[in-house]
Amino acid sequence: MADIDLRSYVNWINESGGSFNKIQLVKDDDGNGRSVFATETIQTNDSFATIPFRLAISEPVARQAFPDLGDFSCRIVMSLFVAHQKALGSSFYAPYLNILPTDIRTPFFFDSNDMKYLEHTNLALAVKERFESLRQTYEQLMALASISDQVKTLVTWDLFLWAHCAISSRSFPYKLIDPTYSNASSEVLFPLVDSLNHRPHTKITWSRSGDVATGSLTFVAGQPFAAGEQVFNNYGPKSNEERILSFAINDVVLLGYGFCLEDNQADHIALKPNITRDPKANEKLNILQRCNISSGNADHLTHYVHRQHIPPAYFKMMRVFVMNGAELAHYADCSDPGALDFVGFRNELAMLSVTTALLQSRVFAMKGDQLNRTNPTWWQKYALIYRDGQEQLYNHTLDLIQSHKLQVLQNMKKELDNKNLAPRAPFLSVLNPGHYQHGASEGGSVFIPLESVTITLKRLLAKDTAFKDIIDQLFEDIEEEEDVVLMLALIHESTKADSPWAPFIKATQLDRAEYRDAETRMDLEDLYNSLFPAFSDAFPTVFDPTIYTPDNFLWAENVVSNYTIDNPLVVIPL
Repeated sequence: MADIDLRSYVNWINESGGSFNKIQLVKDDDGNGRSVFATETIQTNDSFATIPFRLAISEPVARQAFPDLGDFSCRIVMSLFVAHQKALGSSFYAPYLNILPTDIRTPFFFDSNDMKYLEHTNLALAVKERFESLRQTYEQLMALASISDQVKTLVTWDLFLWAHCAISSRSFPYKLIDPTYSNASSEVLFPLVDSLNHRPHTKITWSRSGDVATGSLTFVAGQPFAAGEQVFNNYGPKSNEERILSFAINDVVLLGYGFCLEDNQADHIALKPNITRDPKANEKLNILQRCNISSGNADHLTHYVHRQHIPPAYFKMMRVFVMNGAELAHYADCSDPGALDFVGFRNELAMLSVTTALLQSRVFAMKGDQLNRTNPTWWQKYALIYRDGQEQLYNHTLDLIQSHKLQVLQNMKKELDNKNLAPRAPFLSVLNPGHYQHGASEGGSVFIPLESVTITLKRLLAKDTAFKDIIDQLFEDIEEEEDVVLMLALIHESTKADSPWAPFIKATQLDRAEYRDAETRMDLEDLYNSLFPAFSDAFPTVFDPTIYTPDNFLWAENVVSNYTIDNPLVVIPL
């Protein structure tokens, strides 16, 4: 930006009825932008800048120039208008457009090396999708008969993209000009107003006066600024993702939203499970639809997790997505969102386990990226700030999940200690109304090992060394066939009257797994026939054929399929 451009800009504002007192525009070190500094002390309640509405580039102005673009958004029409005005060179808005940064480093302008800094973050895919969508929209505009050949010649893709990023990085709500305007997403470019950089908690007031045609916007200081001090604005809380993608990367040249903040309290991470391989995905999505469970975002399955807060709707969604056959059968017709506040202890632990795996995979992937942290470019530096903030949020969310899991385990221990087994199996809240009123909300800080409140194969084998010895003879790799061995051990445990899990065993034996389909039963029959009577013939005292029956085998398989969680494989006896 040349000095002549800055002088022309200042003169244009003054000649158009604008004014600014006690401040001056100062070029940034790289010459690509400018900031506002106090030339003398600005006291609280001082008015130091006023801009007439007629200097602003607004949606009504852009649509007046391109009246046939009613099917296109405000941002798109304004981008076309700004690009065209910039290309003309001598338009009314030229003094303003000429001082805008020529180099806007949003991710849309990142090369392949720059994009490495965004890998495995929320932005990586979003940047690609938005870029492709914007390019497609540009091509649609250029194909319209209503767009003149002159506009098509002047407005190149690069210029259109520049205009789009300039607007996204510095626009204000049009309601600053017209509070009655119907389009809530309408935007406006406000010269001088956008020259103040952002600083959180800065006290400043935007005072509107007059009507749309003759009105103006005035800045009133809500705090003192000393002579020589930079004068800041406050654009409200924005996540770093918004600042990077919707706006620009931590670029003070872009003012307002053109930057990242370290330790940004408004930042968030996006969580969306992948259920494309789940054969029951449609059934589960139907439950969510009937219960009206949605993130409220454009993608109703994508939830944004902020510091100290995981949306309750995320937990409800995940409780549905981790439902096994038994849970799905009993919740198939559910339309009460309250029924998803707590499904059961097995379901809750599975939900937390899957969420933990999702978060850990993100952290692991981010740590695996090799990035230049010694001498990054300034835009890579701010990408690193964003990236590190994302990793910090993932780890913080993991802490929240672990805290929730601890509460669940403490409640399980309490239920087991009090022998407070739900009356009906499977042990779901929908089948046992009122039983789980406090099932997922109480707890302290005492650590409870998962193994202490669950049935594990290790615990079952440790109770009977003779049985364990025979299992060791029959199976070369117990871990590889852990589910089958666990079924055999459960049947063995069911014969012991003094088993600590006798109430659980008795209750689940009444659960005949009517929701098991014919194919599953046939597969189970094949598995049973591959083991018996061979095991009973070899070890008749251990594998008593009157105990190891197809019916008991079906019971054990039902327990392993519908009362367990994986990694590690444990039975939830509640």
